[in-house]
Amino acid sequence: MHNAIQKTIQFISQLKLEQIYNILIAVIICIIFVLASFALYRPIGVQQFHNVQRLSQQSMYANTQDMAMLLLQQPQIRYVHYLKLMQAHQVEKDRAQQLPALTQE
Repeated sequence: MHNAIQKTIQFISQLKLEQIYNILIAVIICIIFVLASFALYRPIGVQQFHNVQRLSQQSMYANTQDMAMLLLQQPQIRYVHYLKLMQAHQVEKDRAQQLPALTQE
């Protein structure tokens, strides 16, 4: 037991300040990733659920409507699926607003 503590103290004393900072930054980044993944798999709130309902009832963007209707059939909608729906809606909306290229006669 005493030998393990002595080796640990020797290892820590050999670390430079820059290495300690790098380890600290790596730990912070790992914590951020873990918290972000937990946040993505939480169920959505009431406002987001109303947005999904609104998108499922509109007929202007058919692909987004189909995706929203599929999400409403699930018992719980997670943030990751909600964000994918919002991204699909934005892409479909941008695609619909683009004008076709002019053809020269």
